[in-house]
Amino acid sequence: MVWGNLGGNLGDRRCTPPVCPRISYERKMMKILANAILVPLVLLMFAPAHPSPSEPIPSVLIGKWYVGTPYRTPGPVGINARQEKFIRKLHISYSAGHLRVCGKDIPIQRVQIKHLTSDDLLQTYGFLPHVIGMDAAPIIDLIINPSDGMNACGEYQDPGVHVLIGQGGHVVMEVANDYFPLKKQ
Repeated sequence: MVWGNLGGNLGDRRCTPPVCPRISYERKMMKILANAILVPLVLLMFAPAHPSPSEPIPSVLIGKWYVGTPYRTPGPVGINARQEKFIRKLHISYSAGHLRVCGKDIPIQRVQIKHLTSDDLLQTYGFLPHVIGMDAAPIIDLIINPSDGMNACGEYQDPGVHVLIGQGGHVVMEVANDYFPLKKQ
């Protein structure tokens, strides 16, 4: 690579890497910049996929629950009558660090919580709170271990990992776009 004359009268000689202080400086700067970019990228690659819980499980959810008859909501439902019958027989237990469903204890690694207004619920899920037995907002939209397909119940989407919590402790579980009330035991 020819960098040209750096001033002075060098005649036909060009400034080349072992002699030219400018090239040496530029190479050092390129290494520093490359490291400044690469180090954060490498750290991101090795960061844990599931950080510790970002939000605690709300105290109203702690305890043992059984599943009620699903609400009639607009939109397609992703489970059939046999699957719905199975889900309605489930007993679900929440603690600060575990979800117990289908006889399996699932460690809670991460909790994602959003606070929804009635309009947010309508825009996100396509219905207003009264359709699922809730009076009004605010509504807590809680997802346990987001993007982690646990398959605790085999062929069924993980019951209990997505719930909506309304005022007065009314809890609704979503499974494959079907909404089931949870009743505390």
